Amino acid sequence: MRNKKLAVLPVAALILIAGVTISTAETDNVRVIIKVDEKFDESVILANGGKVLARGKIFPIIVAELPDKAVEKLAKAKGVVRVEKDAIVEVFKGKPPSPPGKNKDKSTQPPQEIPWGIDRINATEAWIISNGSANGVIEVAVIDTGIDRDHPDLENNLAWGVSVLNGRISTKPNAYQDRNGHGTHVAGIVAAINNEIGVVGVAPAVEIYAIKALGNDGSGWVSDIILGIEQALLGPDGVLDKDGDGVIAGDPEDDAAEVISMSFGSSSDVTSLHEAIIEAYSYGVVLVAASGNEGASTPSYPAAYEEVIAVGATNMSDAVPSWSNRGVELSAPGVDILSTYPDDSYATLSGTSMACPHVSGVAALIQAAYYNKYGTILPVGSFSDASNSTVRGILHITAEDLGNEGYDAEYGYGIVRADLALKEIS
Repeated sequence: MRNKKLAVLPVAALILIAGVTISTAETDNVRVIIKVDEKFDESVILANGGKVLARGKIFPIIVAELPDKAVEKLAKAKGVVRVEKDAIVEVFKGKPPSPPGKNKDKSTQPPQEIPWGIDRINATEAWIISNGSANGVIEVAVIDTGIDRDHPDLENNLAWGVSVLNGRISTKPNAYQDRNGHGTHVAGIVAAINNEIGVVGVAPAVEIYAIKALGNDGSGWVSDIILGIEQALLGPDGVLDKDGDGVIAGDPEDDAAEVISMSFGSSSDVTSLHEAIIEAYSYGVVLVAASGNEGASTPSYPAAYEEVIAVGATNMSDAVPSWSNRGVELSAPGVDILSTYPDDSYATLSGTSMACPHVSGVAALIQAAYYNKYGTILPVGSFSDASNSTVRGILHITAEDLGNEGYDAEYGYGIVRADLALKEIS
C-alpha cells in the first residue's frame, strides 16, 4: 500500500511537480476558498473588504479575495464551515525534447504513426474490442490548459469545451483554446483520431471535454481546478442529474464525464479539492492523475488521494526515470512521447503528465467496452482491488508486473495494458 501522506513545504516555497509548479505567497490581499452552509450571507465578505470571485454550483464553496487580516474573522462568521487560502498553479516551462513548430500549411499533415507509448500498452489490439466509441455516453474530461479545438487530429472527438479561469465560466470556443500546448498534448495521448495523419491516441473514438483551468501562460488556481471538476460533472447541459434517477456517470440521459484526467499536482493537501474529488468518485467517475516529477517517495496531490489513480512514468526500456515519483498505483509510458500540439502540429514531451493520459484512455476503453456490452458501466473500485468487477481491479490484474513481484512502489501494479484489460470484459 502506498504512503498517502505527503510533506507540506513552507508557504513561500516553489515546487516542481507533475508537469506543473505550485507557488503560494503571503500578500496583503489573499484569495481564499470558503466552504459554507445555507446560513452563510455573502455580504459578510464585502463587509470585511473582500469580493466574491466565484461560486460553486455543486460544491458548497465560494472563492473570494479579501485582506489577509480579515481571514480569521471571516472563518468565525455564521455559515462558514472552513476557510482555506488558495494557491497558484503554474505549468512547467521546460523546453520539450522536440521543440514544436507552427504548421504554416494546414492543408498538409505528416502521415500517421503510432507513438511508442500507444504500441507499448498494446492499445491497437484493444481496438478489436473497443476504440472508445459508446454512442456518446463515455467522455474523458481533460482538465488542463485547454485544447487546440480545430486540430485535425482532435476536432472530431472534441465534444465540448469550457474555461473556468479565475472563476469565470465560459463555453465560448476562444475561451478554452489552448495557447500553451500542455493540454493539447495530453488530449492527443487520450484521443487523437485514428486517421491517416499525425498520431493516434489510446482511445481514438472517445469523446473528450476540454476544461481549461490553467491559463495561457500555464498558471491557474487550485480553486479553478475544483471548478473544473464541477464542470466535468455538470457537462454541457449544466445539470448534474437531468433525469433525477441518482445515476450520474454512465447514464445516457446525463452528460457527466466518466473519466477525469489530471496531469498536474501540488505538494499541499487542500481539503476543498479533496472533497470535490470524493464527490466525483462517489458519482462513479474514474479519476486519474500524474504522480509528479520530483523523484519523491510519494505522489503529489491529487494523485496522493485514495480515490485517484496515481500514475508514474516509464521509458522505452521499461525503466522508471529518477524524476518520476514513487508510491504509484500504475505506470505508463511518459518519456519522449509524441502527441498533438497547437497550430495543428505535433511535439515530443516527457513527464508523468504524459503517463497519466495513457491510463485515462485505457479507463475510457474499459468503460466503453463494458457499456456497449451491458448497457451500464463498471464501479470505479479502490486501490486494493484485485478482481475484474471494477475498473481499478481490471487495471491492476492486467498490468504488466515489473520490478518486485506484485505491487511495488516504483511500478505500482505494473505498466498498464489496454489489450489485456479489454479481454477481461470480452
